[in-house]
Amino acid sequence: MPRVVTKLTPKQTGGYSARKRIPADVREEYSRQFDKSSEEWFTTANDVSFATAKTLFHEWSAEIGSRFASIRAMRKGGGLALTRKQALALAGKWYGWFVKRHEDAPGDPARWWSRWSGLLDDLEELAPTAVRASADTIAVWNWLNSAEARPRVRPIIADEAQTAQFLASEGLVLSNEARDLFLDMVEEEFLAAVKLLERRAKRDYSPDTRIQTFPKFELDVPLSSEGLSPWQLFEAWVEKRKPAPATVTRWRGVFLDLDKHFAGRAAGSLKDDEAHAWATQLVTPKRTAATVAGVWLNAAHTVWIWAVEQRKVRTNAFASVKITIPKSTRTRDTKTFTPAEARTILKASLAIGDPGKSPSAAVRRWVPWLCSYTGARAGEITQLRGKDVLHQDGVPAIRVTPEAGTVKTREPRTIPLHEHLIAQGFLKFAKSKGEGPLFYNAKGIKQSDDPTHPSRPRAVTARVDLAAWVRSVGITDTAVSPNHAWRHTFKQIAERCGISERVSDYITGHAPATVSRGYGAPTLQDMAEVLKKFPRYELTQEGDEDGEEGKAKRKKQSGKAHS
Repeated sequence: MPRVVTKLTPKQTGGYSARKRIPADVREEYSRQFDKSSEEWFTTANDVSFATAKTLFHEWSAEIGSRFASIRAMRKGGGLALTRKQALALAGKWYGWFVKRHEDAPGDPARWWSRWSGLLDDLEELAPTAVRASADTIAVWNWLNSAEARPRVRPIIADEAQTAQFLASEGLVLSNEARDLFLDMVEEEFLAAVKLLERRAKRDYSPDTRIQTFPKFELDVPLSSEGLSPWQLFEAWVEKRKPAPATVTRWRGVFLDLDKHFAGRAAGSLKDDEAHAWATQLVTPKRTAATVAGVWLNAAHTVWIWAVEQRKVRTNAFASVKITIPKSTRTRDTKTFTPAEARTILKASLAIGDPGKSPSAAVRRWVPWLCSYTGARAGEITQLRGKDVLHQDGVPAIRVTPEAGTVKTREPRTIPLHEHLIAQGFLKFAKSKGEGPLFYNAKGIKQSDDPTHPSRPRAVTARVDLAAWVRSVGITDTAVSPNHAWRHTFKQIAERCGISERVSDYITGHAPATVSRGYGAPTLQDMAEVLKKFPRYELTQEGDEDGEEGKAKRKKQSGKAHS
């Protein structure tokens, strides 16, 4: 089976896209509710920045996950019970949601009356022949509202009114009885919504007074301390899902803040307006809206989705919470290093010479060069061990593997080494380290026994220190990443010198942009041969080479000039 894309991939035309596989256990019901049978797609406009795209993707992914959770929870039975007033209030929320989805571009007025008349035709087909033959509209309507007809009418109303999508967007899972009551209320409101949209299509945007007649939707959720607190919910999620340590570390502060903000409260007692107020106040001059949406809100949303599915809370209080992200101003054309920036880093790296026994010197000497010729993530390089540098099928290579630390794709890959790395003596350096870590000291590492507070891996510390060093040698433009820009630079040069996107995707560990590219990874020999096209980095604008080879070349040229 090809690898499924679950992260952002740049589009050739600009912007980003991703797809999410629909799990087999929910596929049939998901297809019925949302008309998608195997996967969901996410895409952005062509001018959206990566930071914004990432935030929007997290929100989209969380909503899709909420749909999966709702279907699973519904299958298990249970769910929220509603009074008639609550069902009417929820139908009012649906009314506002449905109208808002369509009123900006309602289209032809005839579209909406056709939709209502088509629904009536579908409903009338359910009536017994004798009732339909009577030509009595009231008789048909009375039958449709009878106890006999309701179980057959409700699924049609649910599909036409898109109530499953609405409930998923609200993070609500209703009991069977509550869902029936809600659908009965929606049936009565559907005609009003259609008539309003018909008026909007006729350019009538006068105020809608109907929306004001609904009671406010409030659940009878006590503000109690019974049940898991937000922090305890996080602990349970960490124990069961076993996320990457970096994710735990990044989200730990979120749940400590939630526990403090809602002190003494159970996670299941939080309401959506409280969740919205909490998220909104997080945006400060020192914490951007993109950070709140992409980290804080995404963390809460993700854990609450899991909690609903596991029946630890009844609703996802964060399902409908959104943070508006101001459009960012781009100050660079691309995310790659400029040739001058690349030369600055690599010259400073080469100037270190033999790092000796200093791990920090080894990081600065070799990691930038390895990133420049592999496009690998800096963290994948700083966690390399001596035994991850190998000869396979006669090809010198490095092995990026989850055994050594975090790999974003959670899949190993073997990358051939560029001949310039070998010429500089990287294999000799790796051999001198034995089988252990190349870029940090493994002695004295103590592992935390608290899963919610994992020890920071020394490979991560090395990566962070490297970024600070890159800034110190003159790469001060904050619009370019001091480590991650090598990935963009590698891809840019690879395309320029004729290396196919399929091969460069595998070398860098990017998910394939299409399903077909996911079939059959390129062989190591194929990649090694293709990598010969990748040019050496020249460290001066004149094209002179640094290092021992460059010195020898210049000496030889100098000798010829004097003879």
